[in-house]
Order: sequence, then structure tokens, then C-alpha cells
Amino acid sequence: MIEHLLTPFHYEYMVKAILVSGFIGGVCALLSCFVTLKGWSLMGDALSHAVVPGVSISYLLGLPFALGAFVSGMLAALAMGFIKSRTRIREDATIGIVFTTFFAAGVLLISLYPSNISLKTIVFGNILGIANADIVQTLIISGITLVVLALKWKDLLLFAFDPNQARAIGLNTTLLHLTLLTLLAATAVAALQAVGACLVVAMLVTPGATAYLLTDRFGRMMVIASVMGVLTSVTGAYGSYFLNGSTGGCIVVLQAGIFLLALAFAPKHGIVASRIRARSSAAARSGPDAATTLVTEATR
Repeated sequence: MIEHLLTPFHYEYMVKAILVSGFIGGVCALLSCFVTLKGWSLMGDALSHAVVPGVSISYLLGLPFALGAFVSGMLAALAMGFIKSRTRIREDATIGIVFTTFFAAGVLLISLYPSNISLKTIVFGNILGIANADIVQTLIISGITLVVLALKWKDLLLFAFDPNQARAIGLNTTLLHLTLLTLLAATAVAALQAVGACLVVAMLVTPGATAYLLTDRFGRMMVIASVMGVLTSVTGAYGSYFLNGSTGGCIVVLQAGIFLLALAFAPKHGIVASRIRARSSAAARSGPDAATTLVTEATR
């Protein structure tokens, strides 16, 4: 039995997949805390799809995969910012227009100039076939993201929570905005190999959203999200061997399952806790005896 459970570790490609998935999952989870607080979940979705034309062009020009994807993501972010600042179009509409345009342009380029690039790999990822050069590239991108977050997380926290207050105390909010966008684009590129464009947004949102339900302190939120990101990524990659299924799909489904548990049973912000408080409040208005009865029934 033990030997059967250890079988995935007998294969080098599985060991690489598990380790790289865990590292990327932790980085994405940390960044997801800022994405959740800032309300940028759609931005993560946009950037993860906007890198597709950059990937295609980088292959055509013989440039590194990450360079083309990163430049494409940043161009999409700047385009969204330009349209938002110069027009009356709402932010969600702007994001939808830009990311679908970039994604469609990437699909068109791939169809016009066929190469060894696979649209399926970009969309769904291929962590089991990741090359050593791509692993190094992913680790460098993720490492830089971790360093910037370690140095600037307090400033980024204030910017995400209250940009007006950040501006009032002298912080350069434009620079912080660009920094967060750059980290988001770079991390989307790093995670692209693991789970693909379609599922990057889940790794950049779900851990932070789950931790947000479990605590009111940002420092603790980052710890919970990062632990969840690492554990679900490692477990999902490991479990995909036995399920013979998509590694990225296993990771994201596992994260979604934990989110649903937190949504239902979080001690303060969960659905069950909210219903107990609502019943207690209603009972308190009806009288002390009724309140005691309702609280007793609700906790059985």
C-alpha cells in the first residue's frame, strides 16, 4: 500500500510537477490576498488570457516564452487603464473588451502561423511536460514576486484597501498601481505553465477569497492563503497521477472545495455563523427566554 502511494515520486516528471506546482501555488496565493482586497479578480482573468498573443509572437521571433507573455500582459493592463481613464466605459466592460481582443488576436496568430506551440497547452497548461529551462524561468519570476511582496506588502496593502489614504500620507499610488499590475502579469506568466490561462485566475483569487472568510487580519490572511495555495497545489498535482486527470483541474477543484467549506462553516463570516447570529438577534428582540431557546436549537 505504501509503495503504491509513493509511486508518483519514482518519476522525475511527477516530482518536478509537484514541487513547481507547490511553489507557484504559494506565490499565487500570496498575491491573491491583494487581488481579493483590491477587487481585481477580473483583472487576473484578463491578464491570464491577454498573454496568448505574446506567447505566439515570442515563438515567431525566437524570443523567450516568458518575455512575450509578460509584455503582452502589460500592454493589456496599460490598454485597460488608458480606456478607463479616457472614456466613460465601466471598468468591467473595459476588461472584457481588452482581454477578449488580446485572446482572439492570439488565437488568430496561432492559426495563421502554425508552429510547435499548442493552444491547448496555453489554455490548460502542461506542468507534467515542463522543461528544466521553463522551471528556472518560473522560479525566477516567482522569486522576484516574493521579494517585492516582502519589501512592499504594507504599502500595497494600504493602496489596495484605501488608495486615497495612501495618497494622503505621501505614497506614490501610481507606482504602487503599476507594481501590483506588474506582479499580477508576471505571476500569471509563471502560473501559465502549471494550470494554463483558463485556470490561472482561480489560483490568483480562490486562496485569498477563502482566507478572507476565515480572518479579519491581513497578516493572518496571507499565512492562511499561502498554506492553502501550497498544500492544494502539491496535493492536486500528486492526486492527478492516480486520477489520470488534468493537474491544473485537480488543483483548482481542490481549492474550490475548500472555499465552499469556508463559505459554509467559517466561524465568523460563514453562512452557518451568519444564520446563528441572525436567529440570536431576532430572539433577543423577542425576549431572553426565546433567545436562549433559539441559540440552543441552532447549535445542536
